[in-house]
Amino acid sequence: MTNNDQKDISNLEYNKGNFPKDYKYLVQKLKSIKKIIDMLEKNLLKKGI
Repeated sequence: MTNNDQKDISNLEYNKGNFPKDYKYLVQKLKSIKKIIDMLEKNLLKKGI
């Protein structure tokens, strides 16, 4: 881990004012990833792999 990485982490810890906004964004991204994984699984099952 570099100094820049450590600074980014410490900034996240102290910048809690944006937490609800960041949390909502991350939840949306996770839901999107889950949909993509589900779609890929369905396609693989159809192909019989």
